[in-house]
Amino acid sequence: MTSNFIQFSLENNTGIINLNRPEVLNALNLEMAQRFHQQLKEWQNNPQIKRVLLKGKGRALCAGADIKSLYLSSKKNNLKKKFFQMEYKLNNAINEFDKPYLSVWNGIVMGGGVGLSLYGNCRMVSEIAKFAMPETAIGFFPDVGASYFLSKLDNGIGLFLGLTGKVCNAKDLMAFGLATHYSPQELIGKAVENYILGEEINQQDQLPALPSEILTHKNFIEDTFMGNIQSIMNKLKNSSLSFAKKIYGHLLTRCPMSLAVTAELLHLAKSKNLKKCLKMEYQLSQHMVYREDFINGVDSALVSKTNSPVWSPSSIYDIDMNEVKKLFQPHIEELDL
Repeated sequence: MTSNFIQFSLENNTGIINLNRPEVLNALNLEMAQRFHQQLKEWQNNPQIKRVLLKGKGRALCAGADIKSLYLSSKKNNLKKKFFQMEYKLNNAINEFDKPYLSVWNGIVMGGGVGLSLYGNCRMVSEIAKFAMPETAIGFFPDVGASYFLSKLDNGIGLFLGLTGKVCNAKDLMAFGLATHYSPQELIGKAVENYILGEEINQQDQLPALPSEILTHKNFIEDTFMGNIQSIMNKLKNSSLSFAKKIYGHLLTRCPMSLAVTAELLHLAKSKNLKKCLKMEYQLSQHMVYREDFINGVDSALVSKTNSPVWSPSSIYDIDMNEVKKLFQPHIEELDL
């Protein structure tokens, strides 16, 4: 039953949220988001609840929204509008929640899963964590407030992560401040037990010795991922670095309009707070989910699984920036946060 996809329990004044759809990596649907939001509001107003714990069953905390159900929904049932309204309201509610909120990143956390966890005050990561914002691969854009947190990272890093969907490991996440605490996988259960008991979360002195392609090439990324998407692609194309050639080839597989939109989005978000970013993303989402790029991208990745989407336009060099800017113009009612 859908009601079992998200479970709530209480233990030692701790409100525990367990995402329970392991067969789809705990993908978030509308009902889950609604129940999560309602429960969080109740716990906010309950003085007996001292802290909240978010975890997921299986190998993911949450791999994102249930995109397949959005793809299959008709325009008549308004699911695409209702879901993004609710999801972004939930992101904002988590950000405004003023009690300790620990998310356990002991596996996959991507897309919408980031929005459920990043805005709490504690994100505990293990060496098997995999974090990404991969939306440009399906004709969409990094949302759930990604325009806010990616635009605040070191020069170029946020734009690099948003455009490429590159997977970050525990070492990357700690370096960029996206995770707050590290625990080895074999100790993370004990750390969670201690948190439930009200004990302070201890920081491990030593991070895992994980290879990091991002940190290795951090200076190059910061120098390259600036300006508009065409200039970034030209820098990558003209570089002699094998890393640059690899990233250039990777970006050629992503949706060109999504790349241009993401670059513009992060540029516009630099001076905005989270609420303003979520409102901007909501307007943008209601353009993007009805474009053929999104339909083709989701079908290719999740439905027919051909992994050969047809993008329009097919090249980043054919993007009309006037068309990109039109997608940011308000065209429906403002998101009420």
